[in-house]
Amino acid sequence: MEQPQAVRNEQQLGALIRIARKNKGWRQVDLARQASMRQQLISDLENGASSSRLDTILKVLAALDLDLSITGRQAPSFDPQDY
Repeated sequence: MEQPQAVRNEQQLGALIRIARKNKGWRQVDLARQASMRQQLISDLENGASSSRLDTILKVLAALDLDLSITGRQAPSFDPQDY
């Protein structure tokens, strides 16, 4: 991933994890092994169906050689439907 991506919900995070995994040529089970977790958790994350703990998400991102960054919101409006 070259450009920073805004993540405002579980579905967006899951999609970015899936893209990063596929860019590495990995299957879900490969990522699960790298992150020391079950494949089902990777599937749940990618499908936006998981309310995983932050440490779990950070392990997955680390396995993908990604960092989590916090930045100011680009759009000034707040839409509660985004969450």
